[in-house]
Amino acid sequence: MSDQQKPMGRMDHGKTACGRIVMSRWDQPERSDNEADRQRFIRDVHRSGFIQTTQVRYEGDQLPDWVGQSHCQDLNCRCQEFLNRA
Repeated sequence: MSDQQKPMGRMDHGKTACGRIVMSRWDQPERSDNEADRQRFIRDVHRSGFIQTTQVRYEGDQLPDWVGQSHCQDLNCRCQEFLNRA
């Protein structure tokens, strides 16, 4: 039995400065419009003032921290904008 986790694919994220995810998408290279969709996503992330990252996801890894699930202590961080939103 192998200790290595099985890769599930790559995700692109839009994050706040403290690392909480605001936007996300799965990279789907098999789709013909994937690259155009990815570039559109990256432009939207930057236009919105968030940080774009890419992460390989593996089976059983910890779920990412989404904005709204928790907040940092920096009152100037954009994750604070999502407090009390319903």
